Amino acid sequence: MEATGLITEYNPFHNGHLYHLKKAQELTKADVTIVLMSGNWVQRGLPAITDKWKRAQAAIDAGADLVFELPFYYAVQAGEIFAQGAVRLLSDLQVSSIICGSEHADIDFINLAAHEPDISGNSNFDKKNRTFASNYAAALEEKTGFYLENANDILAFSYAKAILNQNLTEKIKLRTISRVSADYHDQFLNDGEIASATAIRKALSEGQNVDSYTPMSDLQYTDYEARLFQLLKYRLSTDGLGQIRSIYQVNEGMEYLIKQAIEKNPSDFGELLALIKSKRYTFARLHRVLVYILLNIKVDQMNLAMQNPYHRLLGFTEKGRQYLHEKKGRFNFPTISHV
Repeated sequence: MEATGLITEYNPFHNGHLYHLKKAQELTKADVTIVLMSGNWVQRGLPAITDKWKRAQAAIDAGADLVFELPFYYAVQAGEIFAQGAVRLLSDLQVSSIICGSEHADIDFINLAAHEPDISGNSNFDKKNRTFASNYAAALEEKTGFYLENANDILAFSYAKAILNQNLTEKIKLRTISRVSADYHDQFLNDGEIASATAIRKALSEGQNVDSYTPMSDLQYTDYEARLFQLLKYRLSTDGLGQIRSIYQVNEGMEYLIKQAIEKNPSDFGELLALIKSKRYTFARLHRVLVYILLNIKVDQMNLAMQNPYHRLLGFTEKGRQYLHEKKGRFNFPTISHV
């Protein structure tokens, strides 16, 4: 049986995801569709809008055959690590293709990634008024003529790099599907039936009805950020510098910035992030670091987790069960199929 893989968050599962799923099946004609989905925490460093089991069931109901969890140690990471981990797990699950959305589906992202620039020590791109991402995009454009800036293009590029880095080009084909109707970061619902997950979450927070945009029912918005900030504030106020320094990705003196910032009594995540933000760190990275601190995730714990990958099964159909039976004993990583 041949399998295709989708890398997702489904926060929440919506009509755009349904289109992606159906289009992937149409393009590949694969026997089995495997979804690798972030668990209860998503990449931006917040809990998902609803638990992983409900989101996995929504994917199964929509036509996926197997849903596996992308573990926290890959899910709550910068895009490159997120992609490397996801591709590693899907490769072990023996998919022959990975299908992702992009703003430029006509681009050969594998070929683009093969021309990845090295801007370290390149004075032409060492501009104090530009971020690393901007410098990188400019260097890539100089080599390839393509300026990498859109969210899904960046993810597709990261998957392509992961496939190249893991020498999987003969094993896994990367194909992209054009996004329809809604941009990844769109803040507002549109007049159609497809809206971004961002817009749907925002609408839920404002008490709007989103039933026409998602097959998931009974979705409710919870302001996790406000609740978690109080716990984080307590931890930062009571932990010493040494404890904060031991947390994953806290380095280069970041613990001093964080400790000084919390002493100014910020009222929410936004204020705290503004106090510790610098050109060296993106808001996204800082937000993830704060989550690592909140959950007390140490460097050695994260490294140990990455060295011991596994497959956590969240949902399956009869066809998915048949696939697992056929592949029994062929996966290198253990499969956890019980709660």
